[in-house]
Amino acid sequence: MLSIILMPSRIEYLKYFREFAEQYDVLIAEIPDIESVRRFIKGEITFNNLLYDIEYSDLEYTRAFYETLRDLYSKGVSVIPIDPYGLIAMKIRVSSIVKGTPQVPLGDYDRYIAYIEFKIGEVMRMYNSAFLRGDFDDIVRLTIRYARMDSERIKFRSELRAREIVKRLGEVEGDVLIHADYYNEVLREYLSAKLGCIPSVVSLFSIASKRLRIDVPQPPGLKLTFNYINKPRTPQNTVEERTLAARTVVYVILRSRLLRRIDTIGYDKAIVADSAILRYTYGLSYDSAKHVFHRLMMKDMFKVKI
Repeated sequence: MLSIILMPSRIEYLKYFREFAEQYDVLIAEIPDIESVRRFIKGEITFNNLLYDIEYSDLEYTRAFYETLRDLYSKGVSVIPIDPYGLIAMKIRVSSIVKGTPQVPLGDYDRYIAYIEFKIGEVMRMYNSAFLRGDFDDIVRLTIRYARMDSERIKFRSELRAREIVKRLGEVEGDVLIHADYYNEVLREYLSAKLGCIPSVVSLFSIASKRLRIDVPQPPGLKLTFNYINKPRTPQNTVEERTLAARTVVYVILRSRLLRRIDTIGYDKAIVADSAILRYTYGLSYDSAKHVFHRLMMKDMFKVKI
């Protein structure tokens, strides 16, 4: 059996990921295939040692996720790290920071990855500048631009990962679960084309929804990005596009402020709260999202009702 589990990088979903992964013999994780990662999973080094060799944006989640992988390994699940795009991008960024310009040898893939990461980084810098200025219209424009560029990164990343996964599948036995970020659903198409069969796909959003008996909608940023992945010729500057981007801006702010300390409210309650935030943001028009944004940026930010 070959399955893909789509997982948001959020600590509140890890227990559901663990329960599902325990049913498989092999877990192919979307993490860099480097010696320190393999040694940590086997329990040979500490997490603090591992931090020297990996990139992370959320320390708490990263710690919990890697510890989950180590726990699964200790219970007999074979954990295989495969993320060629992430590994190449990390090497290029590290080399750029240390040397000023990338000093690692760049092949064709490496050059394209360096180009994508540079352009996305450029958009993020402009986004942060617009956010500091409180320019909602510019933030929305850059959110759309980011989502369009990220859709190309996702497709290329999934293609590279699918090629490597196919190579490694011949070396493993038993039921295989492929872990993928929830943005990388297109991985299924690439694997299907190479394997001649269609892997099953399970979303942790769906698992949590059924367990908690609630509806957890797709985050608006995910829906926006999927539109570009599935419909690459989507017309630009449509009302739907701008509205989804506007909702994304409000959702990101509300989630970061209302769910800042998830450990204090409990993981399942955090999922329920997130669902409420999502339902609220999906009810916003462009103009109402803009109004909420400006309220959030003022002193009465917490008077927004959900």
